[in-house]
Amino acid sequence: MDSVQSRNALTLEGPLAALRDSEIRLLTDIAETLAEMGDDTESDRRRLQDVAEDLRNAFFMVVIIGEFNAGKSTFVNALLGEPMLPMGITPTTEAIELIRYGETPDRKPVMTPAGVREWAHPNTGAQGVAIVDTPGTGSVFQKHERIAKEFLHRSDLVIFIISAKRAFAETERLYLELAKNYGKKIILVVNQADLLEPGEQVEVRRFIERQAEEMLDLRPLIFMVSARQGLAASTQDGTTSAESGIDAVRAHLRGVFSEAPPAKQKLLSQLEMAEHIVRHYQSHIQGRADLVSADTGKVRDVQQELSQQALGLDNQLAEARAEVDRVFEGIRQRGIDFVDANLSVKKIGRVPRREALQVEFQEKVIGRSVRDIDEATGAYINAVVDQSRRYWRSIIDRLNQLAELVEQELSGLDAGVYAEQRESLQEAIRIAESELKSYSTGKVVGDIQSMFETNMNNFTTWSATAVIGLVVALLGIGAPGPLVGAGAAALALPAVVIGAPAALIGGWYAVRYYRRITSELKRDFNARIDQLESTYHQALDDLTQKERNRLTQYGKQVLTPIFSRLEVLSLRYTAQQNDLRDHLDQIKSLRDGISAVK
Repeated sequence: MDSVQSRNALTLEGPLAALRDSEIRLLTDIAETLAEMGDDTESDRRRLQDVAEDLRNAFFMVVIIGEFNAGKSTFVNALLGEPMLPMGITPTTEAIELIRYGETPDRKPVMTPAGVREWAHPNTGAQGVAIVDTPGTGSVFQKHERIAKEFLHRSDLVIFIISAKRAFAETERLYLELAKNYGKKIILVVNQADLLEPGEQVEVRRFIERQAEEMLDLRPLIFMVSARQGLAASTQDGTTSAESGIDAVRAHLRGVFSEAPPAKQKLLSQLEMAEHIVRHYQSHIQGRADLVSADTGKVRDVQQELSQQALGLDNQLAEARAEVDRVFEGIRQRGIDFVDANLSVKKIGRVPRREALQVEFQEKVIGRSVRDIDEATGAYINAVVDQSRRYWRSIIDRLNQLAELVEQELSGLDAGVYAEQRESLQEAIRIAESELKSYSTGKVVGDIQSMFETNMNNFTTWSATAVIGLVVALLGIGAPGPLVGAGAAALALPAVVIGAPAALIGGWYAVRYYRRITSELKRDFNARIDQLESTYHQALDDLTQKERNRLTQYGKQVLTPIFSRLEVLSLRYTAQQNDLRDHLDQIKSLRDGISAVK
């Protein structure tokens, strides 16, 4: 953007003149540093160059910003005390209107090649001060809004005009945020206050104060004015009506200009903007540096992520195992109770129906255990899968960022190094995407749940066959084991003297053998439970370890080499960070020097 004309500009002599030259050099140096960071810094480089040019011409710029039809031009005319700028209900300000200080009014504007229309007037506030009226924001003319936004960085003081009837529109919030990010001093002027009742004025002021603080963390001065009334009063009798609020704004501006020379304030104001730009890119470059830092740092990051992943899995694994153990303990206890209830000595000789025992065993011992185990293990498996999916997505996001970063830095990389980095990143992304897709089919869940179901079915079949078969066999025989024939023969002897002792001895052995068989059945049943429980534990442990191995292997074999190869970018970002820190030191030194000038 071309410079404004230097007629009646600020006078800089002695130390301030030397400091102004130093600041111009610094702004130019910062722009050159940004140029090394890529094309996306172009807009900020241009802003720095605009500001450097403004410092050569040395106007203190009070920039008026506001939405279309908020009354900006009327407000400027009220400040000047005459209707110099065109006004109307349609967007009348198509270009930047710059009213520089002049001892006599110049009502015939001069259009600069950059589209700035210059006027002159003695009521800008002080010598060297220029009032800038920008096109309305939020209008249907996008060009107008762009022009206003592009001039905002050149301001030394921002007066933001808000309509009392539609306070704090979204575009107003965005422009205020932009001005804040540039480090600009901001004053809020609520225009058209005459359209509100006194009570409504209080409510509107409080609303704007609250919105500015909550949404933007701003606490600016707020003036309630009626630019229309102020301009009318000034054109009628040469004075501005105090009731319009314009006098209060003018008094405040005089106070601002009397605190320190406008030239000094301008130098400090533009240093503030330069510092905001430098800190923005300092943060930006730090983010890039973090993304491509050397392999040791990235290995540590990956290991930390894996540790967090493992910790989450360990906790959920412990919960899943505890739930599986609880289910099996229930099966165990119910199985023992079933054996005790059905292998009673009193029931010897009374053979129950096998089908009835089968139903009873299924209902009382097995019950809903299969479903309980399925729910417990299924929840854990889903947790493993979900966490792994999230991890792979985060890896893919990071790698895509790296790939995009390498593309942006192409101009500053050796062609061979770039090709190697690009190929490695693309392969890493392909592997990560393949790993992520492996979860979408449900194969992990399906395989392990199928194994669980098979194990439980096998256990149920064995239990039904072994336990029920033995119950039927034992209860259907009067005397068990090898003593059956001897006991029967002894009982068949007609001799009472010989038969009675034999019967007693045979019965005693039968009961003892019967109890031994029952005890062995319980031990075998418990052993089967223990084996099945161990199988479930091992399956869950194997799943967990498999996931850890997948992530660890990818981290070590794929990610670490990539981060190592990108060390050239890390060194580049370190150099840029050092340059930006040097600029911040220079800004501080200049600010101290300017502040010390009396």
